[in-house]
Order: sequence, then structure tokens, then C-alpha cells
Amino acid sequence: MEVVIKDIAESNLKDIPASCRGCVYWEFPREFEAAQEKMEEKKAEFERKKRDWFVQTLREFGACGKIVYSGNVPIGYAQYGPSTRLPQSGEYKSKPVGRAEDGVVFISCLYISDKAIRGKGVGEKLLDAIVADLKKRGFKAVETFARKGDSNNPSGPLEFYLKKGFHVKDETNPEFPLMRLDL
Repeated sequence: MEVVIKDIAESNLKDIPASCRGCVYWEFPREFEAAQEKMEEKKAEFERKKRDWFVQTLREFGACGKIVYSGNVPIGYAQYGPSTRLPQSGEYKSKPVGRAEDGVVFISCLYISDKAIRGKGVGEKLLDAIVADLKKRGFKAVETFARKGDSNNPSGPLEFYLKKGFHVKDETNPEFPLMRLDL
């Protein structure tokens, strides 16, 4: 499948998959948790908060996400940055380093929205693009939480990351081990 991967910029924020556009689980965890009963009511507010998060993170950190297109249709998305910009990462028992000043970046989401094309290499291309970007920028490592035994996870399944050279850094939470790839 021929795909094009572009950095997220203010001009293409609207192309983030609809299911991710208003998800603020990683960026504003307390607000996200408090709104579970009223998600539809909070949708526009959360989409605005997510846009604002991207704009600020782009200015402070640089590239912090990518969108995968097939033709002109967005089919996948990834988000990454310093864990300090993704406070939910600190709520897990195995805390990622994920601090830019330590040369480590955290992937909060790597999502292929079209289930029919999952498992066909698109996610691998997306991860490869992230790794290439981070290497070029001089980062030392990338970390993420992966899910054991189930692919239903915002950042992807454990087997996907193992296949791409990541290792289990911490299994304090056996369902969501912390994965790391040294660059």
C-alpha cells in the first residue's frame, strides 16, 4: 500500500482521525477522567484543548506527531513528545523517562484508524518515520506503553514493538509494560 506520512502541523490538525481528535487522555488526564459520563458534551472543548496542546508542543518541542495518508485520506496518526507534556504517562506505575532534556521521547499514540489495513505494514512505516525523525534530531531513546495479548491499545500491541527492536524496560504493570528503543 502506497502511503504518505506528514508531520502534524497547525494546517493539518483537522486530519487527525476523529476518534483521536478530542482524546485528551494523555494531555489532560483529570479532565478526561472527570468527563467520562459527558464525553459527547465535551467533544468540542476537548478538540480545542488537543489543538492548543499541539500548537504549544510544536512551538516548544518541534515535531510531535505524524499523520499517514493513503491518497488524500488520513488513515493513521501518531503522537509523541516529552513525558512532561503528557502527564498521564506519569500515572502508570512504570514511569517513562520521556524527558526531552534526557534525550528520551514518549509515544503516547500510534493508531491506524482503518481496521482493514492494520497488520499490513502501515504502522511499521509510521513508527519508522518517528524513529528517523528522532534520530535526526539527536534523541537517545523512545519509550511507550504497549499492551500484552491485545492489539486494542492507543500505542499498539507488545508484539509490534518487539518486532521493531524495542525491549521491555519495566513490567511493573504486566498488562501495559514500558517499552524502550535505544536510538
